[in-house]
Amino acid sequence: MINQLVISGDEFHARDLEQPAVIQNPFPYYDMLRDKPIQFGVEGYPPGTVKGMDKPIPAWAILNYEDLVHVASNHEIFSSRDRMQEASDAPTLMLVNHDQPEHTWLRSIARQAFTPRRVGTDVGPWLKDVIDQMLTDEGAGYIDFMDNLAADLPARFISKLLGTPQEDYRKIRDWSDAYMGTSNLDMAGKAQSNIEMFNYYTDQVAERYDQVKRGMAEDNLLTGFIEAKAEDGRMLTPKEVVRFCITMVAGGAESSVYLLGNQVAAMLEMPELYQKMRADRSLVRPFLEESIRRDGPIQRLFRECTQDTEIKGQKMKKGDWVCVFFGAGNHDPKVFENPHDFILNRPNVGKNLTFSHGIHHCIASMVARNEAAGMINGILDRYKAVEPGNGPVVYQDKGFINYGPEKCPVNFVLD
Repeated sequence: MINQLVISGDEFHARDLEQPAVIQNPFPYYDMLRDKPIQFGVEGYPPGTVKGMDKPIPAWAILNYEDLVHVASNHEIFSSRDRMQEASDAPTLMLVNHDQPEHTWLRSIARQAFTPRRVGTDVGPWLKDVIDQMLTDEGAGYIDFMDNLAADLPARFISKLLGTPQEDYRKIRDWSDAYMGTSNLDMAGKAQSNIEMFNYYTDQVAERYDQVKRGMAEDNLLTGFIEAKAEDGRMLTPKEVVRFCITMVAGGAESSVYLLGNQVAAMLEMPELYQKMRADRSLVRPFLEESIRRDGPIQRLFRECTQDTEIKGQKMKKGDWVCVFFGAGNHDPKVFENPHDFILNRPNVGKNLTFSHGIHHCIASMVARNEAAGMINGILDRYKAVEPGNGPVVYQDKGFINYGPEKCPVNFVLD
């Protein structure tokens, strides 16, 4: 279903960015606002908060690339703390919602846990095998790529990285959807889902601490969080480890679903490029990077002014909220030539803001890239073509944190 845009007033305004039709295809609407004076009134629900239960805070909408980099680079002025999330019943996130000096300490701890071996070398063979098995199970012909392939792989990968029971991946998928606002659960169901997720990881972390104490813990990401130690000897508390696990779920289980879906939608859009990648696998990474820029799932995050400030002459007061639309920056024509086009080997593709910018650049971005590249190669290995399925690609319209398909019907054609 394609939503019809309902505009309040005579012209499109920042407050209209919340409408379902915009969530489904935000980029034309970003173009309408990007070079206008900064507007106030956009609302939204940070991860974990529940519509109808938590009260949104109106914010300034930042859509210009230069302004987005300014906000992301000046973390002393634009705080990442999320008072709306903190006031809710939702568990708060690690790193994402921390300011200096705590952020630097937490990032140093996270770097110890996120070793290339733990998130790459050790899990690489598993990732290839599980993708092969998933594609074997799905087979060829007409399927909805989002149903099992895109929806399940990120949750299974997070389970593997953390060393939690693989059979629980469907729970993780559902918890992530509820936490990020795209679930069909009602208000009470979303609140209960947050509780279940917190209790689950509380139990998993307690069990792992016991295994570490007895010298019986496997060396994976969860164990890494527990054992990481700063130079002064400080370590994460069990509750902080739990919140790191939830951050992995919030930051990876849903956004990666849409990253995978957007890639396959791009394959449907450009069948000739699919054939080129089959013949030359060196094109996979450039394809992935341009997909991350043009179709990156993460669209926006919030910041809070710690002092009176201004952007492009627009005065903002201490305590004002600012909504940074990174997806709009990725389509800024002053930075990316023909930004709505998919241009393989785009020279400045690395300037995209999908994984944020500055000190808050996503520390797990390589995890998402490895997962996405694994799925692309798995599909290229198996199918001679990816053709349109028995319906159009339909994009989700429930939460404007992420952009990506709710349904992506395909016809997988075997060799």
